[in-house]
Amino acid sequence: MKIKINDVLEPVTEHSAIAALVRVLWLDEMQDAVCLIEITANPPRLPFILGLQQIKASILAGDTKTAAIKTPEYLLVLEESLDEKQRLDRDNKWNIISPLIISEVPGQIFFSDELGRLVTARAAELKMHRKQIYRLLCKYWINGQIRNALLKNYTSVGKSERVYDPEKPPGRKPRFQGIELQRNKFLESVDKSCIKVGYALYVDNEEASLTDAYHKMLAKFYTEKDLSKNPEAGSRLLPSTEIPSFRQFDYQGKKFFDVVATERGRMGEKKWLKDRRPLSGAVQDKLRGPCHQFEIDATIADVYLVNSYSRHMLIGRPVIYVVIDSFSGLIVGLYVGLEGPSWNGARQALFNAFTSKQDFCALNGVTIEPADWPCHHLPHEVFADRGEMLGTAAEGLATGLGIELGIAPPYRPDWKSMVESRFNILNSLTGIRWLPGGVAAREKERGDRDYRLDATLNMKEFTKIIIKCVLHYNRFNRQPKRLTKQMVADDVAPTPLSIWNWALENDFVEPNYRSDDLIYLHLLPRDNGTVQKGGVLFKGMYYISDMVVDKNWLAKARSQGVWSIQCWYDPNSADHIWIQGGDKQFVRCDLRYSDRKYASYRTDEIYDMLEAYRQTPPTHKRSELESRISLNDEIDGLVNTALKEKKEATAPKTKAEHIGNIRENRAEERFRERAEAQVPEGVRSVGVDAPQFPEDPPEHYAGARSAQVIDMLKRIRPGKKP
Repeated sequence: MKIKINDVLEPVTEHSAIAALVRVLWLDEMQDAVCLIEITANPPRLPFILGLQQIKASILAGDTKTAAIKTPEYLLVLEESLDEKQRLDRDNKWNIISPLIISEVPGQIFFSDELGRLVTARAAELKMHRKQIYRLLCKYWINGQIRNALLKNYTSVGKSERVYDPEKPPGRKPRFQGIELQRNKFLESVDKSCIKVGYALYVDNEEASLTDAYHKMLAKFYTEKDLSKNPEAGSRLLPSTEIPSFRQFDYQGKKFFDVVATERGRMGEKKWLKDRRPLSGAVQDKLRGPCHQFEIDATIADVYLVNSYSRHMLIGRPVIYVVIDSFSGLIVGLYVGLEGPSWNGARQALFNAFTSKQDFCALNGVTIEPADWPCHHLPHEVFADRGEMLGTAAEGLATGLGIELGIAPPYRPDWKSMVESRFNILNSLTGIRWLPGGVAAREKERGDRDYRLDATLNMKEFTKIIIKCVLHYNRFNRQPKRLTKQMVADDVAPTPLSIWNWALENDFVEPNYRSDDLIYLHLLPRDNGTVQKGGVLFKGMYYISDMVVDKNWLAKARSQGVWSIQCWYDPNSADHIWIQGGDKQFVRCDLRYSDRKYASYRTDEIYDMLEAYRQTPPTHKRSELESRISLNDEIDGLVNTALKEKKEATAPKTKAEHIGNIRENRAEERFRERAEAQVPEGVRSVGVDAPQFPEDPPEHYAGARSAQVIDMLKRIRPGKKP
């Protein structure tokens, strides 16, 4: 155990070799002696000698320990900050004791009987009292044996609360237009207590302003009622000389409550913690590296979009989800759609973060290389809002994928400040408010054009813009504070993509690997479809796979009826869905050939389009109704005209005559129809007339050709031999 000069020792148990906090002034291993002085003694006591081995044994036994004490405030001063008077006073004191401290024999003043002799001789030499020298020596030793230990301590000088004579109040006399007024009330302790109660109303945000709190205090403590004359009389304010002024109220209140306490009470705890709390570190300080923690959050974009099928079909404002790696600042996942903010939207953003970005970018018309967006890893933690991650579905991240969930408290977006700040960056990159259909493209005033009418971009085009902005941000956004000492040594550019790539190369990325089936199961949105004779019907589209055909599902659905099946889908593309086979493995189903017209479109857009066409517009219903009524009128008119003509014509005498000549009448009408049929000029033969019938044809006559046909049919009638 090594003991050094100026060490501070503290007793731990009652068996310690020392009784109080002491400082080591001098050591002599040859004589087995150590000189100590008590630090806390008041008045100071002279140093004393103990055995060095005795102190070491006490420390080894645990009865004594070394301690660290706080340096007094008045000693924490630079030489250049001392004024001439302070410096001169210190040097004069040092000149008094320096011959005793600095001697030819080191530590001579600590030898037995030497202290008294040396001090007596020095006092006689300077013609001053010995106590003065003892005080300077003790002050020097207690405060660390430095020259500045002799500075004067002004920290405790003065009085914390001034006491004034009521007959001679402080301050100048109040005047108004040269006329002297009565002084304000001289505040007593009870007045200050009233002010504290009244000012607390303002601090706790119970009153709208400081003036209101002042008035409430006066009404409560400085009014009186004269109930003897009029029991129903109102309160009367005391004279001005008996009430505190507003200035006194403000001054004394600020002494009771500091600025931070007032601001915290006025803003409310949640808002103060979000906007004004002290920041003692950064998010990445406690992270091991990339993939340790992802943050996810959503915002509603300030732009209106249109459907991909029709530029005149508004679909509203999209939801943007961003997933960011807390260590590198890289945007690792993205979702732009109509879901959310909810778990359905969050799961799609996480699925995008956990899978390759090449296919996602290609679906939206952006071609990238794997190195342009090289993140397809699962994290160990995900931090999000309560509304998105609370529930059994989100808990599947923990149970099925081994990802711990961090839930931010309500109204505390600062708990995931990194992803919150990225929305501002994306907004500035896209200039989203100035796109066609932007919400804040201009301040809308009465009579201005509705900005929703300017909506032009569809979901795919807007997603392409966001992807381009994310790629730009990942590559060029500079964040020097994220660089570690090792990164600086390796000359890493302070951009998210460079930090991520450096971490990959140096094995700082610790991804949470899981199979694709588990990712599909827990992150892809799912809904019910039906197995039908034409395939798996999902959201109005048919899908086919080899497994569906091989297991004769289509034939079974045609003969035994349809049945429901759960389908997983990617909202960014309607090209494929996934179903589970008998072994619970995921099987991909592709769009049927006849439904390939829906390929490369988003699932939600197709569903919206189909739903829109299933609904009948009110104008169409009105037109259809008017047309139907007009059609019925025309039919009735034609029927009535025909009935009228029938009545005017000569009717057959018998039923037999009425129905007996149907074949002959049909043949005659057919020939007339052919003759009157409109054909291209030059096609019809010239001089072709209708066949000539005998004047009184027999009943069975049906034309020359018709009679032959009927005769042939009679010959082959069942039961007859030809």
